[in-house]
Amino acid sequence: MKPAPKAELLIRGIGQLATLAGPEGPRRGAALGELGLVAQGALAAAGGRILAAGPEAAVLAACEPAPDCLEIAAGGALVTPAYVDPHTHALFGRYRYEEFALRVAGRPYLEIAAAGGGIHASVADFRCRSDEELLALSRPRLKRMLLAGSATIEVKTGYGLDLEQELRGLRLIAGLAEELAVRLVPTFLGAHEIPPERRADRADYVEEIVGVWLPAVAAQGIARFADVFCEPTVFTLAESERLLRAAQALGLGAKLHADEIAPGYGAAALAAGLGAVSAEHLIAMAERDIAALAAAPTVAVLLPATSLGLASTQFAPARRLVDAGAAVALATDYNPGSSCCESMGLVLALAASALRLSPAEALCAATHNAAWACGEGRETGSLLPGKRADLILHDAADYRELPYHIGFPSARLVFAAGRRLAFAPEECRDRPLEIT
Repeated sequence: MKPAPKAELLIRGIGQLATLAGPEGPRRGAALGELGLVAQGALAAAGGRILAAGPEAAVLAACEPAPDCLEIAAGGALVTPAYVDPHTHALFGRYRYEEFALRVAGRPYLEIAAAGGGIHASVADFRCRSDEELLALSRPRLKRMLLAGSATIEVKTGYGLDLEQELRGLRLIAGLAEELAVRLVPTFLGAHEIPPERRADRADYVEEIVGVWLPAVAAQGIARFADVFCEPTVFTLAESERLLRAAQALGLGAKLHADEIAPGYGAAALAAGLGAVSAEHLIAMAERDIAALAAAPTVAVLLPATSLGLASTQFAPARRLVDAGAAVALATDYNPGSSCCESMGLVLALAASALRLSPAEALCAATHNAAWACGEGRETGSLLPGKRADLILHDAADYRELPYHIGFPSARLVFAAGRRLAFAPEECRDRPLEIT
């Protein structure tokens, strides 16, 4: 008889366990609200992977604690998969809070950008900072995201906008992932903007990305995806298609900043036609593009915190996307300009109150579907045997509390690959204090 596996982590007394068990692949329609709930549950893990998750009696029968097992009595608490944040720009230098004040006063985003703010301001700042400065600034931000429950975080480049700086950004992302021992998913966003010094030779710039940058990124072997900011004033539909097809030919997955600003531009339909992993933002998408996403494997990644950061009352049409059969995920869009939000918990609240997703749909969109939106669906996003032991023990008893209790992180304990994430409070501060 085969001996019972030894659990290195065992959580008992879980009042409500959201396993997200179900078929592989992103969920659509009614399936988006299926959480695989188990009452009076338990979870066991070893080697960073889940051994068993389900009714407590079944889990205890399937495995036994190792001598050095970390055993936790959950006291009736809620346990869910850890959040997956599939769209961030978390590697940057200074914040741009002055632009937020201008937007609140009525200045449009594009007007601020034309005056030297926006992405160009972050590019100028990024280029003049050393590796050590960028790491020191980004490290506490990522730690805050992790402690808020995001155990898998996609991180884009895009503040370098020349080949050397973009490759440097990817190296720094890889270094942070190794240092923090968490899953960061690197995305090359060299086509984030056209830098002022290249405006006069726009066509040559696009061809340089295609012929020089993308091969160099692929050869470096860090980036898993390539992304493009597709807008009439940034990269056009034709340019975006050229760039993403070249990326796909080199083995990179395709993502697309789509239909954020220009109404009905059609970038979401382009993403669907390319079979992109995700189309992201979608605030200004047209009705015809909803049907295109519903018929495609592409995941619609919605970023409600960005609407707040833009001082806007316009949000992506989440309810229409879900009802049409599109796969919907959620992300923070954490960045220094339009969404200074590290918290997927806040995004859940916005998804319910502003996007009109049910609490169950929002949780699935922030875990299971979000994992598929950044190529991690077979590894995380649900609490199934064999998957990474990425999970949250919440200071809550019911999943419906997550979007309801606004402004305070519910995550009490966060585990990434079975390892409890614990940082001293001052490690998570932008300006740590020395208290003697």
